[in-house]
Amino acid sequence: MSQVSPSDFLGRLAEFPCGAAVKTLDELDAAVRSRAGAVFLLRGNGLELAPVVRRIHEGGKLAVVHVDLVDGVAADMAGVRWLARCGVDAVISSHGQAVRAVRAEGLVAIQRLLCTSGAAIDLALAAVARSQPHIVEVLPGVILPAVADLVVPRLRVPLLAGGFVRSGEDVRRLLDAGAVAVTTSERALWNAAG
Repeated sequence: MSQVSPSDFLGRLAEFPCGAAVKTLDELDAAVRSRAGAVFLLRGNGLELAPVVRRIHEGGKLAVVHVDLVDGVAADMAGVRWLARCGVDAVISSHGQAVRAVRAEGLVAIQRLLCTSGAAIDLALAAVARSQPHIVEVLPGVILPAVADLVVPRLRVPLLAGGFVRSGEDVRRLLDAGAVAVTTSERALWNAAG
């Protein structure tokens, strides 16, 4: 696959708003067979990433990797270049310098925003303003309705919600709160609209 633009990436999520979050190869098989347009790899071995990304692409899905959680890949320019060589479409990181490296490499940059407290949200939003990701992902996603007034008006980029998204009702609440899509490890949601 050629490089995917942020608008193409968001268009894919708009077609089906539940991205498949996977941590194991068993989950990967189910995700590739699902309706989800994007597979979010939350664990893995960086040396074995290229064939995994190929499997995702062969299934017609976009491949998203959380660089902070993949073994053997650093959240730096060299690590991001490795992910690009593996064919990854988008990269998630909590680190601003990694987000900037992702943008520089021409990949879709997603910055995670951890909502652990009001102060943490303020610090994370300041980091987002500096790093300028294409997309922000709020974690835990289910908290978005409670913090939407603190987050959504201050963002200039689209928002994903991930973490503890367990039901179609959760998906609907998160989309209603301002998320453009959710990421979830609940396999049933990979095939059912929210």
